[in-house]
Amino acid sequence: MESAKSELSQTLQDITHAKLRELSRKQEIFLGHKATTLQTVQALDSTIEKLAALSNGLKTCFGIPVVNGRMIRGHTGNHERLEITLANIDRFLKQAQYDPTISPSIIHRWQQSLLNNLEMQTLKYEFATLFGQLTMEWLSTKKGPPPDDDVSMSEEPEQIPGAEKLESRRQWEDAVFTPLELDTDDIELLLSELFQNPSKDGKDIRVAFKQLRRKVQVFEESLTYSRLFSARTLRWTISGLMTSDLLTEEKRTVLKDFLNNTIILDELSDVLNMRMTTLDAWSWGTEVPIEQRRQLNGTYNIYMHEDLIQAIFLQYLGVKWSVFLKRAFTEFRNASGVWKSPRSNIPKIDKSRREFFLGYRSPEQSVQTTREKIYQKGYFVSQLLDSEEQDRSLDQGEEEADFAQFATIQAPPRQMAVSQPYGRKRTKQTAQRSTTVLLNKKRCRPRGVANFFEEEVGVDEDEDSDGDGDTDNGREVFNPKNPMDAKQNLLHLLSTDILIKTQLEGELTCFRSKYESLNPNLSHATIHAVLGFFGVSEKWLGFFQRFLKAPLKFIDEPHAEPRHRQRGTPGAHVLSDVFGESILFCLDFMINQKTEGQLLWRVHDDFWFWSSNHQTCVTAWNAIQRFNKTMGISLDPLKTGTAHIVHKATESPTSLDPALPPGQVRWGMLYLNPDSGRFEIDQQMVDSHVEELNRQLKDQARSVFGWIQAWNSYATTFFTSNFGKPANCFGRQHVDMMLATHERIQRIVFSLDAEGGKSDLSVIQFLRDIICQRFNITSVPDGYFFLPIELGGLELSSPFIHLVGLRDSLIEDPTTLLDKFLEDERDTYASAKVRYEERLNSNQHAAIRNQGFYPEDAHTFMSFEEYIRYRELLGYGFTGELQEVYEKLLQRPEQQDIECDPNGAVFRELNQLSGHQNLRGIKSDWRAMDSYWKWVAELYGQEIIDRFGGFNIVDPGLLPIGMVSLFRSGRIQWQE
Repeated sequence: MESAKSELSQTLQDITHAKLRELSRKQEIFLGHKATTLQTVQALDSTIEKLAALSNGLKTCFGIPVVNGRMIRGHTGNHERLEITLANIDRFLKQAQYDPTISPSIIHRWQQSLLNNLEMQTLKYEFATLFGQLTMEWLSTKKGPPPDDDVSMSEEPEQIPGAEKLESRRQWEDAVFTPLELDTDDIELLLSELFQNPSKDGKDIRVAFKQLRRKVQVFEESLTYSRLFSARTLRWTISGLMTSDLLTEEKRTVLKDFLNNTIILDELSDVLNMRMTTLDAWSWGTEVPIEQRRQLNGTYNIYMHEDLIQAIFLQYLGVKWSVFLKRAFTEFRNASGVWKSPRSNIPKIDKSRREFFLGYRSPEQSVQTTREKIYQKGYFVSQLLDSEEQDRSLDQGEEEADFAQFATIQAPPRQMAVSQPYGRKRTKQTAQRSTTVLLNKKRCRPRGVANFFEEEVGVDEDEDSDGDGDTDNGREVFNPKNPMDAKQNLLHLLSTDILIKTQLEGELTCFRSKYESLNPNLSHATIHAVLGFFGVSEKWLGFFQRFLKAPLKFIDEPHAEPRHRQRGTPGAHVLSDVFGESILFCLDFMINQKTEGQLLWRVHDDFWFWSSNHQTCVTAWNAIQRFNKTMGISLDPLKTGTAHIVHKATESPTSLDPALPPGQVRWGMLYLNPDSGRFEIDQQMVDSHVEELNRQLKDQARSVFGWIQAWNSYATTFFTSNFGKPANCFGRQHVDMMLATHERIQRIVFSLDAEGGKSDLSVIQFLRDIICQRFNITSVPDGYFFLPIELGGLELSSPFIHLVGLRDSLIEDPTTLLDKFLEDERDTYASAKVRYEERLNSNQHAAIRNQGFYPEDAHTFMSFEEYIRYRELLGYGFTGELQEVYEKLLQRPEQQDIECDPNGAVFRELNQLSGHQNLRGIKSDWRAMDSYWKWVAELYGQEIIDRFGGFNIVDPGLLPIGMVSLFRSGRIQWQE
């Protein structure tokens, strides 16, 4: 029995075959009529007769009916404008027979207009045929070997894959099928210290934790209802399941059918409700097939192939537990006296003195409150779901590059303050410790500062005032769309604090790390102990245990016996995120308590910590080490590192403590250069991925559509995502670096000298050559490659358009904001001092004196050092204060839209698309298009209009364009 995707592929192939046959028939008829018309016109002498014959010929070519010598309009569908033109010319011809003022030049212009319509339609048939041929080529790529004479992307011989995949599988099996024995008493002791501290200071925590355990009991009771599953709950369950990596494309297709069939949903609900009532007897069955899949970044993941009903059942339970625990942990964090904040350490006397001298209470909104708000909304147990309907799907190619894939072959990045290459194992001690360096300071005239964060900290975090449709770039840091977006924001948060803390406090220490294969390595004893401590009952602990100990068997080993998982959690399951986040929630709380309110910025198994207080970083790192040892988890040494950044003006910088981890601070293809305090692109890592890109493109070379799909995901999305999203804290220099790197990538890919000059060869010239070679079409306009599939284009993605479009929205040099802040701060202090001295002997001051608080040094205004002591913790209430600078530095740039002349051809032809259905990207309403497609329409629109008469390269209905778009949205199978 064929898979659902194979059936869809075959259906698309059959439809395309049928439409190509019909297209060929129509094209043959059209070309025949065209040839006859041109021969007739050529045989005539009179210009008026030529025009009349041409007009009549076009009516025949385009199938416009004529009855009793009169044209019947409205029967061609796509040629309304041509019908108007022909109707007018018929009347003009009648005038030309008698009116001598109708000059030959006018008649020639009409004639040329009709000839242009003939040529445009000829071209449309040609490109419609090309689109169909490209579709058939794409659908048939898996049926035979690539042609020997194809255009080659690289002269290097293809390497035989397998060794890396086998090694990855061996390591996974060694971990998963070997139990990890732990002393759960140590886990109990650690958790008791955190949540049940008998001291007086721990009372609030004990009360909040008791409430947490009670909420777990109430939630479990809610899961005993007899009708948990319904068509409504199944819709959000299935929708969430379809966005996960758990399913194959075939199963996604089946689930799409489920969503549209109420009868199936009702039947499924009955089955799943029965399964829920027998939860104690639930099991995986005799075996669960598993498969090893290659990711775009070169790593391999293991995926389970459970049946769809099982997958839906587990998805539902995972989402319910995830949403509940997110709410419960949030309420615990918000409980009074539980979660520490540096703001609570400000002595009351200091607050009273500020209010006395300044004459007002300091505003609550500050750098720290903004920072905590960002943490609470975007990073606190962020893998747990806020709601059942939450969508965290990623675009193809939007995943983090894996530095470990290249660590053994890379020399240190250029301009890096290291001298040794990275090693594979910590025991070899070849990873270089980050060194302490000086950060140069630049000064120039600043720009103004705007407030882009208007939310107040201190409200209940569950009352989220940000709507789902909020796309303000300044607020994206509050609401990361998915884990990848949250990690991008982390780069901005760290870069912003580097700018602020090195300028104002002299130095900053940062460490970053990631757990080594957390899902496969997590101890079942740890999961059981932590969940049990939180009050999860034996009934549910038993279910979780059976879920974890699945009987697994690789699909490529059909005769092997299934083996029960002894360690780790199943990948791509929501329940696995529940287990991991529950354990690491304890780490978050531990760091908060040990560091007096500092934040561990964590996205699942990836965490960052930084502080201007070097000892605080040491304290946090030591706490992490103890936690890891107790819980039986370990860090990946290749993804662990420390950076110590010091301002040039700092006289006695702190020496780097040897307790902190060695290695560089890295993310994606970026490394934190301690010399500049900036994230920079590792060009050697880029080169390694370019080699892999070439290999993947070669694997897709049999199909133009497949090649473009791989190019869009790898060359555009993957590279751009791993270069870091632009923000003001990066400055304009970062975008220029991204643009230059993308340009260099294309020069390398298309066999140009990466260090030398430019060439005419580019991605579109490469594709143009392939199309010419395979389909004998020699003149392909540039815009054809970039227009969306719905208009008959190839939808090639350009990384340059997006970056150029936002470049000028960025602050050129972010240090100018801090320079301006320091000036404003000094001026504000001076003004406050003058106001105080003017009040010193006034009645107003006397009234303040009688309120009860009157410092001994009231005759002297507070010192500047006292005034600036709590720059980050308190608001100062002046325009351009530090909180506004902080927000401005975090802001992502907005695209500067390209303009369109409302009286021009592009705008006019876009309006002609108003009757078309299901358009993406380029639409009839200019205002409804995003910045990228506006740029494409304006850049290439005139060329397309001149060649095809409008934006429709292929007339709707000639080919199954909508099905092609749907089928092409499937995920790419990357070569191993």
